[in-house]
Amino acid sequence: MKKILELDPNLFISIGFISMCIGGIWMSYAEEKNLIQLGLIVLGGLLSISGGIIGFIQNRKIIKESKDQ
Repeated sequence: MKKILELDPNLFISIGFISMCIGGIWMSYAEEKNLIQLGLIVLGGLLSISGGIIGFIQNRKIIKESKDQ
């Protein structure tokens, strides 16, 4: 768990955003909608949300440490 919280949250957010864009563009131009397109959008959303949560936890830790000093 500690290793996950040490990762850069911007990485998760940017990869998630790119994945959502690719899935959305692919879905808008394709005549047939399939599960892979929806999966890309959902995976991108989950990655972005997890990056936001990791960033929030890291920010909360930094604020807590600064108050303790």
